[in-house]
Amino acid sequence: MKTVAKLGLIFMSALAWNSWLLPAQQVATRPTTATGDDSTATHDSDLSHGGAKIAIAWLSGVEAEVQLANSNEKEFHPAVAHMPITEGTVIQTGRGRAEVEFEDGSTVRLGQYSSIEIPRSELFALGATATSINVLKGTVYASLIPAYLVKPKGTDFQLKFGLQVLHLQPSSHIRVELDATGARLAVLDGKGSVEGPFGTIGLVKKRTFVFNLEDQSELAMVKKVSTNPLDAWDRSAVTVHQNKAGSGKKDGSTVDRSQRNPWCNLYQCAPA
Repeated sequence: MKTVAKLGLIFMSALAWNSWLLPAQQVATRPTTATGDDSTATHDSDLSHGGAKIAIAWLSGVEAEVQLANSNEKEFHPAVAHMPITEGTVIQTGRGRAEVEFEDGSTVRLGQYSSIEIPRSELFALGATATSINVLKGTVYASLIPAYLVKPKGTDFQLKFGLQVLHLQPSSHIRVELDATGARLAVLDGKGSVEGPFGTIGLVKKRTFVFNLEDQSELAMVKKVSTNPLDAWDRSAVTVHQNKAGSGKKDGSTVDRSQRNPWCNLYQCAPA
């Protein structure tokens, strides 16, 4: 009975959000070419041609107080695990934590009292993806599946805070801590680049980049990564997702998109 009740609650939540999820079925514009070094960005020509569909992501983890709203709305609604997430969604946590999983297996995690907006989440016919995340406040982690586990079909993953734009590659794993005065970007793994008023620089593993939001032309780099109380939770989640991706490669099987994404039965998904 508990399982039936839970599934019913999730289904009713999906219906409640249906008014702004339905536009996800419309054809979207192709993403613009990412700026920066060619080795750290996926360009328009690398992505599959033709119309893109809004990708359906989902809340793969919800703990305690988590709320959702559309970027055009002011009212937030309580979040439920496995709820679909589309372009324009704003997610905020109180005394809670949340994880969002995207079509390409990349994930974003929010610590307590954190907030993000997802202005772009596109999926192309041949599997290429384009994702953009705006960090509004708090502690946010982002991790991309390593290329040796899942061969990327073309990924443009951007994470923005202040005037800074991160371009992340497969295997990237970063932590952003943002408050009213500044931001700290910890590069836990992988490669990528960050661009802003200071120009464009490559990310370096096990380094922390410090940004002054009052003078965003200033950038400092610290040759270490300080620990955060949420790191153990984040690392555990990354291990789970990588093990899931690795298990499919090890036995030679492929996971159908409708199995990995619980909303493919209700909303159109591109072929795996």
